[in-house]
Amino acid sequence: MRVPLPLATLGMLGVNTAIVVWLSSRAESVEAWGFVPAQPSLLSALTSLFVHAGWLHWLKNALFLGLFGVYVERALGAWRWLALYLASGLGAIGVHWAMSLTIQPSLYREGLVGASGAISGLVGYFALRFYRRRVRLVWASPSRWGLSVPMWVGVLAWVLLQGAGAILEAGQPTPSAIGYWAHLGGFATGLMLALLWGAGAQGEREYLVEQAARALQQGAAGDALRYLQQLPATDVPRVRYLQGAAWAMLGDLDEASPLLREAVQGALGHGDYAQAADATDLLSELEQLHTLDAPTLQTLLRHAERHQERARALRWLETLTRHPDLPDRPEWLLLHARLLHQQGQPDAANAVLQRLIADHPDSLQAALAQLESRR
Repeated sequence: MRVPLPLATLGMLGVNTAIVVWLSSRAESVEAWGFVPAQPSLLSALTSLFVHAGWLHWLKNALFLGLFGVYVERALGAWRWLALYLASGLGAIGVHWAMSLTIQPSLYREGLVGASGAISGLVGYFALRFYRRRVRLVWASPSRWGLSVPMWVGVLAWVLLQGAGAILEAGQPTPSAIGYWAHLGGFATGLMLALLWGAGAQGEREYLVEQAARALQQGAAGDALRYLQQLPATDVPRVRYLQGAAWAMLGDLDEASPLLREAVQGALGHGDYAQAADATDLLSELEQLHTLDAPTLQTLLRHAERHQERARALRWLETLTRHPDLPDRPEWLLLHARLLHQQGQPDAANAVLQRLIADHPDSLQAALAQLESRR
């Protein structure tokens, strides 16, 4: 399936870069756009998220924005990504302001600038949604990595580092250039929104589906089914396809066939032709393609034509027309012959037409086949 561009992430990178360029010769304007706890306002809280102390400050933030933003946007979509980003940024400002009034008064008259609080919110969401992912730490050989740790371990280390920095700095008369409290506030906001939006359950589901797919690739159908059985009842086409593929690998067509049919119909209903085609391929291999209803088959063939996959459509039709008792067999034979002609295979097309005439002499399609065979 084609992965959509992360437009919100790219847009935020572009906007921030443009502002850094614009302000590069206006050093006094950076402070004017920052958030000062002694003079709090919603406008300054918002503008502070888009200005940076310099190129180095922005490039460090851009690295994290690009790294986490793309994954989070693919999970949330552009609009919810923007809501998360802005809410986390404001949450970061709120915590920074509260700490300046209580634990760290030295922050009270100092300006705060940068997108790191908002980006920390992306990290918070990422930490829950993708907590099963692993980070590769040691390169073992050109073909594989060695030591790796779960993503949550890396995120936890980062949070502890921010917390230690905030605590150690709390009693200092002069604050550092790092907004520890803002980072923690943004992270907490992102984590709370992740909990509210069910990111943990979604992440667990994605992990189980990925593990099931990996088990199938390794030929372990029983392991795949065990992973899939941990999922709540669902009619998601991808899950139905994996269940059907696992049962097919175990040789149980009575279980596999209805699951694969559900996968085809569900995927077409969601506009996911690639998933529908994969399930149809497997039904074809199992000689179960005839169990799909005629409208579904016609929809699949139209999609195959639109995606310029005539060779795939020909495989389906070849499998389909092997069943002599199929009610719509004359229609499929005629379509098979026409597609073969379009693919530049006239001899094969004529052979199919002759089969149509011999097997179904009284059908309308046989009469059409006789006309076409004389051309």
